Amino acid sequence: MQRRALSRCVAGLLLLAACGQADPPEAKPTLPATAAPSATQAAAVPSVTATATAPPEPPLPEVELATNGDAFEVIDLHVDTPWRVHFKDRPVELPKGHATPDKANAGNYAAMVFPIYIPDYIHKWKPAVADAEAIYDTIDAILKAQPSFTPVVVDGEVQPVSGDEVAIFVSIEGAGAFAEDITQIDRFIERGVRLVGPVHAHDNDLAGSATGDRAKKKGGGGLTERGKDFCARVYDKGALIDVSHMSDQAITDLVPIAKKYDAPVVATHSNARKLRNHPRNLPDEQLKIIGETGGVVGLNLHRTFVRKGRVRMKHVVAMIDHMVKVAGVGAVAIGTDYDGGRPVPPVKDASKMPDLAQALTDAGYSEVDVRKIFGGNARRVLYWGLRRR
Repeated sequence: MQRRALSRCVAGLLLLAACGQADPPEAKPTLPATAAPSATQAAAVPSVTATATAPPEPPLPEVELATNGDAFEVIDLHVDTPWRVHFKDRPVELPKGHATPDKANAGNYAAMVFPIYIPDYIHKWKPAVADAEAIYDTIDAILKAQPSFTPVVVDGEVQPVSGDEVAIFVSIEGAGAFAEDITQIDRFIERGVRLVGPVHAHDNDLAGSATGDRAKKKGGGGLTERGKDFCARVYDKGALIDVSHMSDQAITDLVPIAKKYDAPVVATHSNARKLRNHPRNLPDEQLKIIGETGGVVGLNLHRTFVRKGRVRMKHVVAMIDHMVKVAGVGAVAIGTDYDGGRPVPPVKDASKMPDLAQALTDAGYSEVDVRKIFGGNARRVLYWGLRRR
């Protein structure tokens, strides 16, 4: 059976660049606001205020968007399966969940991003880099148990992905543990991390959170000086900053740093605040910036971020419509938050993604534009920086 033509295009890009049933509804915890302890500041590093010059890179090779009959292949920028396995005792065989191999296959997934989610509250509000290492090891264990899930980067080397496999990228969500020594991020990027979110649900020593206390004050919650240096280092090492969970001011502070590195601004799993007024969603001015920088915003299917009350497919389509109108069709992607939140019923798991594709087609989106939203736009940003390898 012909399937995963986009995965074959993914493999081509790599070669050019390098040579059951869901759990009961339970979202990742957002505990009551508690002041996280300050990390001991490490030795001073070069300030981000100095002019940053990224190594010259060749243009991204033009790759025709895949066609595979009537199927629209998916690259999902945020799937929290590692959190379920590492913290919730789900077996690595993945007998259930929103994005099991069987459901990903039914949904025609070509790739997904597994986050190393480091909860703020562990170890009495003292998460450590060692936690990130342990979660990365959990991801490796999942991949060993799932032959149809294939890592894109292994031991620092980019690997080809066959047409019948789901390519797995890795991100970090909540990088506060790295504030003590920001150079520790280097080896994670070398190992394969493509996206780094400095903050999660609470403020930390890198940045203010969209749902933290600092953001409640006008102009508060921006990047700390250490946070600015951290973000610059991530870009310099060839990965991207994920602004989902960052406060408005922190995102504003990030934009000039991203521009110095000619880096796209990426929100892997956020929606439009105009349609659902929640601090985790983005205001229109930030959606515009994402589009202007060549970045993407991944549609989050956690129902809290789509609409109050009952969510129907028309509400999901309306969210995409708004983000396309504001940021452009080249700036909208998919970042479901599967296994980390409570998905909207019409797209309750990965197997239902074809239903969303059909809804977009029925709403008047062209085949080319649906393919961009479902995978093409995400692929563009995921390969940013891999050309240096």
